[in-house]
Amino acid sequence: MKKFNFLQFREEGSELKNRGKKSKKAVYHAVIEEQNLLKRKSAFTLAEVLITLGIIGFVAAITLPVLISKYNEQAWLTAFKKSYSVLYQAYLMAYQENGIASTWCPEKNTDCAKKYFDILSPYLNVVQIWGYERPEAINKISYHDLDGRNIGSNNIFTRNHYKFVLNAGTIVSIQYETELNMPLLQVDTNGLKGPNQLGKDIFYFTLNSRANYPVISGFAKWWIGASNGTYCTTESQSGWWSGGGCSLWIISKGNMDYLHRILTSDEWKKAIKNLLVDLNKDSLD
Repeated sequence: MKKFNFLQFREEGSELKNRGKKSKKAVYHAVIEEQNLLKRKSAFTLAEVLITLGIIGFVAAITLPVLISKYNEQAWLTAFKKSYSVLYQAYLMAYQENGIASTWCPEKNTDCAKKYFDILSPYLNVVQIWGYERPEAINKISYHDLDGRNIGSNNIFTRNHYKFVLNAGTIVSIQYETELNMPLLQVDTNGLKGPNQLGKDIFYFTLNSRANYPVISGFAKWWIGASNGTYCTTESQSGWWSGGGCSLWIISKGNMDYLHRILTSDEWKKAIKNLLVDLNKDSLD
């Protein structure tokens, strides 16, 4: 039997203990080094930050105008539909007491505008009445047609129109239209807010009829027509203004596609054939 050497055992134990200390120290340093490496990897250099910000700015410059444009278009369309609904409901109720709008004013002159208002207004939430006057706020606004040309404030809400404001801020002017023999409404669906442009927030409506039943139609005459036969286009037109007939398109189609492409004559005629006023008739029949 081998004799136990206590001194040798003590030396070996001391050596193992030292090895353990060195091992723990090595592990500790390794952990610290790994943490430092991770910190170095997670930090961005100034160049990297600038490149990232540049990419974000570039993407924002591309996408933001598109998003804003879609938002504005949806806001204009919503305002149109709300104004159309409010006016149509009022016309329906006025019809119960007074019949079709073309019969409201046998005198057929400029004084009819006030008479139209008196018949229609009890069924509307009117908050301001401007009458035949034009407030200074309107005189200061620059109005445009759909292709961007200035049409002058004097050609919008003129003095032979009877003007009033609804609770939602919608500005309405109403007049007797001599050729159509019916009330013609000029409506700014969002009031004094921009863009104050035909086909976006300014529209024409007529208080019309079909089969002796009240309907609201649009308006289209040569002076708001385009060279291709449409009355709602962003291209240059043969009449005075472009975009005056866009209410016809929205009533028929429920969208503002004309802001994104040029409508063809055929699709225009097909879309609005049951809404376009014939000058030889006093209804849509």
